[in-house]
Amino acid sequence: MPKALITGVNGFIGNHLTEAFLRKNWYVTGVGGTHAPTIEHDRFLYLDGGIEILLEENINNIDYIFHLAFSTNIPNSIEHPVETTKENIGSTIRLLDLSCKAGIKKFIFASTASLYGNNAIPWQEEMTPDPIEPYSWQKLGCEYACRMWTKRYGLPAVVLRLFQVFGEKQRGDTAIALFWQMKKAGKPLTLTNAGSESSPKSFERDFVYAGDVADAFEKAAESKKTGQGEVINIGSGKATSMEDIAKIIGDKIVWISKRDYEVEKHQADIIKAKQLLG
Repeated sequence: MPKALITGVNGFIGNHLTEAFLRKNWYVTGVGGTHAPTIEHDRFLYLDGGIEILLEENINNIDYIFHLAFSTNIPNSIEHPVETTKENIGSTIRLLDLSCKAGIKKFIFASTASLYGNNAIPWQEEMTPDPIEPYSWQKLGCEYACRMWTKRYGLPAVVLRLFQVFGEKQRGDTAIALFWQMKKAGKPLTLTNAGSESSPKSFERDFVYAGDVADAFEKAAESKKTGQGEVINIGSGKATSMEDIAKIIGDKIVWISKRDYEVEKHQADIIKAKQLLG
């Protein structure tokens, strides 16, 4: 059975990957930080302390590394660009180096669709990236590092650009989670206004279910068509109005102002995912 190491295993997507891989009888080593995940399984090993405590011996018998650990809060990256760059890029480089020395089969990096910035939709992998805040730029820097590690050091790598992932156990600061929090508290749901005061308009996002994302990671690892530093969009290929979602969850809506790093519409071109991952 394959042996996987997942960084950021405590997180929303990391949790889904772990459960999906264990269901398929994989062996999983999870790397976390402040708290251990609530997973108890004889094929699951948890390493506390984060990437900085990893040694080559922790990776020697691993087949695939799934790198999800990242400081993901965009406002925090804007306020602390130096600190988050050191943390995010530094930890990724360290993990790439360890992976290369250990001779793993493939390195799979979780990137973000937000680095497309103000490109016209649908977003295609060949477009010139346009990161408009530090978090997306940091992800892009790590993408280039993955590609270079493949070319220079022979480490098979693949990059998945994730769109708006939703599902069970999602982070409390995601839009859908916030909608439910407001609903439970009896408050109106807040929507960012991409239109005018007299004619408000909500953002549109390409939503993809976390279970499907886990499936994409598995296929990216095992596919014989990946490993050359490819970048692959992981989305549904459809843009959904945030207002439509809000109306399903609650009945009252309050419009708030748009932040300067927010893009009106996200939509993936998913042809490459179909070709390389099936």
